[in-house]
Amino acid sequence: MEAAWPSLTTPLATAVISAAVALVVAFVTPSLKYGLDKRFHRRKLDIEYTYEQQKELRNRIALYKGLLLETGGALRNRLANFLTHEADGWLRGRGTCGESGYYLRSFAYRILCLVATCRLIERQALYVDSVVAARSDRRFLEAMKLNIAVWTRADLFEGLPYDGGANDDHFFRDHLADMADTLYEDGRLLSLKEFGQRLAADDEEYLTVFTFLDGACRQESARYRFDRLIAVHLVLLATLNRFGYAYQRLPYERFAAVARECEHPVVLTNLSAMVREYCLDEEDGFRYLVRAAAGVTGQ
Repeated sequence: MEAAWPSLTTPLATAVISAAVALVVAFVTPSLKYGLDKRFHRRKLDIEYTYEQQKELRNRIALYKGLLLETGGALRNRLANFLTHEADGWLRGRGTCGESGYYLRSFAYRILCLVATCRLIERQALYVDSVVAARSDRRFLEAMKLNIAVWTRADLFEGLPYDGGANDDHFFRDHLADMADTLYEDGRLLSLKEFGQRLAADDEEYLTVFTFLDGACRQESARYRFDRLIAVHLVLLATLNRFGYAYQRLPYERFAAVARECEHPVVLTNLSAMVREYCLDEEDGFRYLVRAAAGVTGQ
């Protein structure tokens, strides 16, 4: 120290160093503390925001999840029943929606109820920041989107001679949404009886869904709606296996049996691609779907 500062005595040099350190502490430490506190506060706000948004989204989903499981289970059971009785011709209509038989009318009703419920859940997510949703909730929302897309995506038939500009074997999304939304009134879904009264009052409003179902069967020439119903069935199986009650979960063999009913294997390839697009291929139930599709296509 004396070599560095020859004119200063050791006590004086020590005093100078102490003063310098005191100045650094006095001026630098508060700035450093402010920066750290600011970062900590920002991080705390981010955590609180994420928690509140996740909580709000989960609460909103919970409002309709039970309804989703009910409507999804009802349609899944009808699709399974249809595979058993397809040859009996129960889906043949009688010329008008209002005069359709119970089987066709209740089939259309179950489709629209499920779509209406999926849309209710989708709309709830609009009011919160779903980007920060918990993984399970985010996957649930993606499953809702897929349950609508499987009805509306013309590219489910990519690789087949299908005109996506005509909605013979798929629905235009907005039209399907409009039909489905009419079934939810005053905080509840219409009953099947009320739906029948709607049909009697306005035969045209739901014509598209009746036209899609009317006469659907295996081995239709130049029609692919049977395979769309198979795709819908598989998506419902996967959705209920992943998010449903314990009694709604079915073994892989059921997925495989339904997949084998598909008449054009490329539809299963396209369906698997859709599942991956919605980031669901690693979820329980949807893994069964992809595996069952691969068992038919060999891919």
